Amino acid sequence: MSVPRFRIALPVSSGMLRGMIQPFARRLAPAFVAVMLIAPSLRAAPREIDPPSAGRLRLALERLSTVGTVLYVAAHPDDENTRLLAWLAGERKVRVAYAALTRGDGGQNLVGAELGPLLGLVRTHELLAARAIDGAEQWFTRAIDFGYSKSAEEALRIWGKDAILGDLVRIIRTVRPDVIVTRFDDKPPNHGHHTASAILAREAFTAAADASRFPGGPAPFQARYLLENKSSWRFTGDEDLSVYLSVDTGTYSPLLGVTYSAIAAASRTMHKSQGFGTAATLGPAPEYFEVTATAPGVAAPTKDPFEGVATSWARFPKTGALEKALAAAEKALDPEHPEAALPALARVRAELLKLPDDNPAKAEKLAEVEALLVGAAGLVLAPRAEAEAVVPGVASPVTASIVANGAGDVVVNGITWPDGARDGAARKLAKGALVTASRDLTMPAGTPFSTPFWLAEPPTRAAGGGPPALFSVKDADLAIRPVGPPDLPVVFDVTIGGARFDVVRAVETAAVDRVNGERLRPTEVLPPVTITPTASVLMMPNGAEAVLRTRVMANADKQSGTASISVPKGYRVAPSSAPFSLAKAGDSVELAFTVTPPKGASAPAELEALAQVGDWSVALRRDAIDHLHIPARTILSAARVEAVPFAIARGKATRVGYIPGAGDDVAESLRQVGYDVTVLDDAALATGDLGRFDAIIAGIRAYNVNEHLGGFHERLMRFVEQGGVYLVQYVTSTSRRPLGDVPMGPYPFVIDQDRVTDETATMTAVDPKAPALTTPNALGAADFAGWVQERGLYFARTWDPRYQTLFSAHDPGEDALLGSTIVARHGKGAFVYTGLAFFRQLPAGVSGAYRLLANLLALGGAK
Repeated sequence: MSVPRFRIALPVSSGMLRGMIQPFARRLAPAFVAVMLIAPSLRAAPREIDPPSAGRLRLALERLSTVGTVLYVAAHPDDENTRLLAWLAGERKVRVAYAALTRGDGGQNLVGAELGPLLGLVRTHELLAARAIDGAEQWFTRAIDFGYSKSAEEALRIWGKDAILGDLVRIIRTVRPDVIVTRFDDKPPNHGHHTASAILAREAFTAAADASRFPGGPAPFQARYLLENKSSWRFTGDEDLSVYLSVDTGTYSPLLGVTYSAIAAASRTMHKSQGFGTAATLGPAPEYFEVTATAPGVAAPTKDPFEGVATSWARFPKTGALEKALAAAEKALDPEHPEAALPALARVRAELLKLPDDNPAKAEKLAEVEALLVGAAGLVLAPRAEAEAVVPGVASPVTASIVANGAGDVVVNGITWPDGARDGAARKLAKGALVTASRDLTMPAGTPFSTPFWLAEPPTRAAGGGPPALFSVKDADLAIRPVGPPDLPVVFDVTIGGARFDVVRAVETAAVDRVNGERLRPTEVLPPVTITPTASVLMMPNGAEAVLRTRVMANADKQSGTASISVPKGYRVAPSSAPFSLAKAGDSVELAFTVTPPKGASAPAELEALAQVGDWSVALRRDAIDHLHIPARTILSAARVEAVPFAIARGKATRVGYIPGAGDDVAESLRQVGYDVTVLDDAALATGDLGRFDAIIAGIRAYNVNEHLGGFHERLMRFVEQGGVYLVQYVTSTSRRPLGDVPMGPYPFVIDQDRVTDETATMTAVDPKAPALTTPNALGAADFAGWVQERGLYFARTWDPRYQTLFSAHDPGEDALLGSTIVARHGKGAFVYTGLAFFRQLPAGVSGAYRLLANLLALGGAK
């Protein structure tokens, strides 16, 4: 079959996504509906197919009888108060949502090497896993987490205040909360993003009600109260807490069989990339609130922070019949025979349909009652594909398994497959009987490829340059959502208890792991092959040729073609093309191309990898996240590589041992410029021959993630004494997670949270003649140009006088910091602790960072 050529295929456009999301907007139940129905335990996020317990059905029905909404606002994933969210959803039974300004792209990562956009994708799905446990919804603005900021003014300038304020206003007008709660106040010192979230929430509280502000989209809306959720870690020992409103969020839910503290701990533990594994607290768990604003004419609450919020249907006109139907449904719900309540639930749905469309609770509650009908029937709708990906134009078998575990009156009237084909066969479901429907799914040419919608277009930057500031999403309603619609939606036309409606389920692929059991992942739409360079930059030291390695991976069986590299004028590449033949989907092959820059080249140049398969020209790389606690996902982007010719001398230090930390690409980056790098595990550190190395590097946060590393201190110091260099990259140590007395260097030093966030900050040499600044590379100001995100983090705060400091640097308006890099001679060798962000600079192709690191690795003596 002939299909279009895709040289650079933007995997999905905002317009396409808008067309996809609107038909499914009401059919897809909010996340909190799903958790109240189907969360099987607190050990992991629930799956959509898991049938609900009787207790969860009862709780969901009580929530259906409750109206009222709370919106929580903060800056990042993991900023939210999961205990308050869980308590509001389960105890007060209101709709609760968390609006995070960013997706956490600028953070660090304890579970893998993903950074930047890939880390943002990990943390987005960690938030969704957390919300699936605590029962809240998730929303976002377009703001990109550009790293630690020391002021709200900087954050708002980079993002563009009006852009993010407009997004937050749209969230408020969409969610229509009675109460808005902020995690932070607007007073420094604090992370600038944190403070900015409070400033924006205060302004959005008023702006959302003003029709002249941010016109278009949802109707203006005025929340009743704006509260600040006081941070307990800021309380002083003698602070009078009676001045604040408070609630006890540590209470017990008989329907769920756990306390809200336990739910909160399980939810917070989903933030695994940030190391937030948490134990549940026992006993009372008071949360405190301060009123920061009220709507015009609304009195501030005096006892309960949510007093004055009407939570019964009586707040809306002409809902008497609905309330009677809800009462009848509660009476009909038998925990041993929930299917007996299906007719009553169908009557509740009928009454909801009679409400005017401008009733703010109508759409939300229709989704809830439909989820309840599915849950009470014990209905499982599970479309499964054999392959992990579907390629447009290639037939892919999909089977939908259907079971009504509780039965009752359940009929599947028809099935609409992702390619638009409809199976019109009516299927009356008997209790517990398995019914299947199958199709060889063939998606048409032009079907959008799977990729996160916010990464489909290049981000925008702040005026005048600077870091990426905003995700480029043209559809304003889509931009504030956590994810887009399913890649491959299957629509089941069902009648349950006499109520007819659609249920949408995403096609998934199942695999069984012998340790972890069944793992489900969304089946994706991908091109026939992808071509992925093994690095995003190709360092070309001293103008030498360099090998560019690419991995061609098949997404369907029997894929053959050629791969090539497009280079600018003056560059040469050999071979000009390379053939490949891949028998099965998932097979891959690595192809190597030698790239030679023109003589005297010094400026970066753009290369592009291309795979030709029949009529397809594919210039897309495939990156993926794959962790047990979140769904595996694919990210497609342009298969471009930046070639960076630059001058560097390595000196005599060429053999490097690398101790893995929390995950970084420093080892591979060093290999690119000619270092012989060996990864060292605990056994090698304990008994191996360390003397064969010129230098050993500890990866980022190695001492935080490897509890045995301190035990190798004596061997590492002996390595230094004998002439080696031991370089430790940044380690975290905070008041809540202190590093303790783990020895790292030959003499004591203390790490604190000092950092320089301005990547353009002047780096002043403390001693310009220091060997680390002169040998083998004479460093200058040019070596500190082009750095990304930050200079460094977690600097040394105090140190033994035998350490030498290399740099003085500071953020605007702050005192100079000397602890970014400290060096101590020990025997014939040297020990280095550095908080400089080499883990960001090397993969980004910052040549000066390579030259500085080469100097540090060359500090050893004769061995």
